[in-house]
Amino acid sequence: MIQLENNEKELILICKGHREEKYPYQGYWHLTLKPWFTEIYGWNPDEDNNYQDYLQGLFHKLLDLYLKIKDNWSNENGQLKEVFNASFRKGISNDAELPIERSIHSLCALIQFNEVVQDGIKRYDLNVTIKD
Repeated sequence: MIQLENNEKELILICKGHREEKYPYQGYWHLTLKPWFTEIYGWNPDEDNNYQDYLQGLFHKLLDLYLKIKDNWSNENGQLKEVFNASFRKGISNDAELPIERSIHSLCALIQFNEVVQDGIKRYDLNVTIKD
């Protein structure tokens, strides 16, 4: 079973729409995830010119998480190529302004549709452990 940290589980749950009450979708994933990022890392992307650092940090976190839970091994990095293709051009459903914003959107979509249970076997657990 793939071992996940609590913040990775939360990120997956947000992408899968299970935390809508706390983190409602804002039309773009990079906007939706700002409050989560602020909670986890303790600094606001909208203050002190932090936005580019936020995007870079979020992209790396999502990419690491996607590579950890990736379930489609059928073609040579086909899903990952989609992420990079999205960064090169705007699409109908992915029209964010910056290339890294479009890449974040693609990674969230891949995480959203990633299978937790595959062929009847649980790949990873999404129960978040609350620490005292």
